[in-house]
Amino acid sequence: KVYEDVINGGRYSFLSAPAIEGMLEGGVPIMKDGACLGAVGVSGVKSNEDAQIAKAGIAAIGL
Repeated sequence: KVYEDVINGGRYSFLSAPAIEGMLEGGVPIMKDGACLGAVGVSGVKSNEDAQIAKAGIAAIGL
């Protein structure tokens, strides 16, 4: 929750921090060549399944 509050407060760089993966299930950054292009957010099933679905979507577009 603390990390979500930080990001919601405008500190978007936290989305690309490697240590944060797994702390915000369902929200996955879209990375290419070290740059964050955006993110995919999924909600509605178990949190670990949210992340799996988001990663599958990113993989489907070749990133």
